[in-house]
Amino acid sequence: MFTGSGALRFALRSMHSMPLASGGPASGRRQNSKAAVDFARHARETFEEAYSAPTFTSATVRRVAESNLVSVDYTTLQNDFARDSKRSFANHMTLSISAGQATVLTKGMSIDMAGAKASLRSPSDPSLVAILCSANGSEAGRFVEIWRDGVLAKSINVSDKHGDYYTDIFFNSLAWSTDNKHIMYAAERPEYEKAKPDATGSDTMEDIGDITDEIEGAVAGVADSRRYQFEGDWGVSYIGKRPPVLVVIDVSSGAMEILPSIDNVSPGQAQFLAKNGTGADQIVFTGYQHAVRKHGILFCYNRPSGIYVCDTDGSDLKCIYAGSVRSARITPSGKGLVFLATATGGPHDSASELIYYDLAAGRAHTLVPIIKQPLEEEQLVCGTRLPKGFVGIYTGQLPAQPWLQLGDLTHDILIFTSVWRSTVRVLTFDIQRLVLQVHSSDNGTLSNAVLGADGDLVIGTTSTPAHPEILAIGEVTRDSHSQDLAIQWHHTASLTECDIDWRVIVNNGEHERAPECIFVCPQTPNNKTRYFWKSGRAASRPLIVYPHGGPHSTFTTTYNAQVAGLARLGFGVLLVNFTGSLGFGLDAVLAQVGQMDTLTIKEIQNAAVDIHNKGDADSEATVYLGGSFGGYTGALLAGLVPGFYRGIAIRNPVIDIAANALTSDIPDWNWAEVGLEYSFDSPPELGPETFAKMWRASPARLIEKIKDPMLLLLGAADSRVPNQQSLSFYYRLRAANVPVQCKVYPNVGHPLNTIEAERDVFVSLVRFFAASLKERKSE
Repeated sequence: MFTGSGALRFALRSMHSMPLASGGPASGRRQNSKAAVDFARHARETFEEAYSAPTFTSATVRRVAESNLVSVDYTTLQNDFARDSKRSFANHMTLSISAGQATVLTKGMSIDMAGAKASLRSPSDPSLVAILCSANGSEAGRFVEIWRDGVLAKSINVSDKHGDYYTDIFFNSLAWSTDNKHIMYAAERPEYEKAKPDATGSDTMEDIGDITDEIEGAVAGVADSRRYQFEGDWGVSYIGKRPPVLVVIDVSSGAMEILPSIDNVSPGQAQFLAKNGTGADQIVFTGYQHAVRKHGILFCYNRPSGIYVCDTDGSDLKCIYAGSVRSARITPSGKGLVFLATATGGPHDSASELIYYDLAAGRAHTLVPIIKQPLEEEQLVCGTRLPKGFVGIYTGQLPAQPWLQLGDLTHDILIFTSVWRSTVRVLTFDIQRLVLQVHSSDNGTLSNAVLGADGDLVIGTTSTPAHPEILAIGEVTRDSHSQDLAIQWHHTASLTECDIDWRVIVNNGEHERAPECIFVCPQTPNNKTRYFWKSGRAASRPLIVYPHGGPHSTFTTTYNAQVAGLARLGFGVLLVNFTGSLGFGLDAVLAQVGQMDTLTIKEIQNAAVDIHNKGDADSEATVYLGGSFGGYTGALLAGLVPGFYRGIAIRNPVIDIAANALTSDIPDWNWAEVGLEYSFDSPPELGPETFAKMWRASPARLIEKIKDPMLLLLGAADSRVPNQQSLSFYYRLRAANVPVQCKVYPNVGHPLNTIEAERDVFVSLVRFFAASLKERKSE
């Protein structure tokens, strides 16, 4: 089907002489050689080096008394390899910004946030902080803390009031009221009661024949009838969690009110809304809707939902906008809301509209529309001025505090980031002027993220494929003549020199919509690359072909610890953004639907052969890595181009689409990606014709053609792509005498994101690729 230099030689080579890639256990004790131990240690040390950098999870910025002084509070997440835990830290720094320079004046000690689930400083009173925490990290004791000027003012025990807090991006609702008298958050609905000892009762003649089932609670010695009623959950990362409810606490008295549950709606992203400027007497939130079942929501922005408004006690509930919506943000003027909307159904992620809802008029209109293809020139679309090259909005959520104010308070200016081809760019939108601007560099070498804004300041991060995130503060100014905005960035650290190169490769492959790849590789051989790349010749560099998952996702020039670690070991890593990737216009997203087993495969192969033909990698030392949908394409390639890849490593892959449709938390994905209709209200049956279409697109049908060594990496608790299909695949490969390994990580889901799993995955990949490449000719 596809050919490339060396493919025929691979096909003729014996594939069964690689002991580390075999499927069976060793027969007897083996003596560990010093070389093997040193190699494993080198892989583990490389893992720790690549994965050690902190990531910034939240940040706020504000000017203090003197105009050139800036106060920054931020939280970081960092791997602790000794404890095998991911630890969160609160940090503070004060900077001086003048003459285009940022100087750190003071930097406080990092504070371990163990037990703290979420925290929020009041936007209108920086001395006030609310913290949701669990005593000693235990779920058994939950408390809400109110701090004022660094002193604990109130601690409220909420342990028996509700379940665990919701602090994720979909349901997290920690918010201060505009008068700072209340806070609000989301938590699991209280658990219904267990059975209790029955008090002695008596029947009377009048009771006989009066049958009813209208009681609630644990009575008559039995549990509340609702306790074990199946409700379902929202899939990956929400497994076993009860539905969310909104909780409002009076800061002064500590009194708590749990808002009533809403039938078939889960509330999230709630905020206080000042009604007619009289105070915080309404709540606005995103309500995620479900009919006969809940569908997995993580990474899925096409779910039925609506923007809701109610009073602070939950009464007078109204859905003011319905569709697939999220990230409602109240404008600083208080006159309206902006939010993101994506098409309901179809691809799980796609282009989003930016919509404005006028609270007084009760009407919504589109600010930034869906863009089908990148704009060749700056132009007006739906009355909005859009920049040259604009591809549309591709972002999961808007920042929690996304508003700039530049002295002239008549302008509501939104700032956020969006995937723009293979980078992440900073965008601003002036609601009154209807102008969208892009502010990140055009050279395609770095990516940005926005964490928040205040006044004329924005705080975010900058990173590259070789450089972990660094904190960046931007000063926003307005041109007095054009009224356009400009951002001057100040970094709190520098992007230091490193031994990794990268470049964006445009228009790989033959298809007219085939977008881009990112090629990450070591600059020169060194002690770290000694096992895989010694000569320094680009053409001798081993290659990892690495398409992303999704399929509607994107590899960008942000830092990726796994890719950086593999490049440090000597691999060239080709990150493939095939047609269907986000950030290239809606047409590119939709062009892949129904063609993921044909068009996508062709583009991945074209990209790999192109790198070979350019002399940037060794065609006889090419391996494959992919997860989720990238695992699906890897399993397909194993059967379609046997011999091209010396080894194929896949994480939680879709092997049998029909089997996945029956077991996944997102069954709609399986219909949508093969080009079939799916109804959230009335999910379709998996009939013979549908089964046949899914089977024709499944890697399981090609198992007799697979010859190359394979490594399967599976999460035992994966509900997105449950691993029964992969285990069946593994058994069939072993029966066919294909060299195969399978690793299953307990208590880990789809992302394999515990430190223990991440470490073992990285080291296992390195050892598997070493075994797969061991027949490579000497340089």
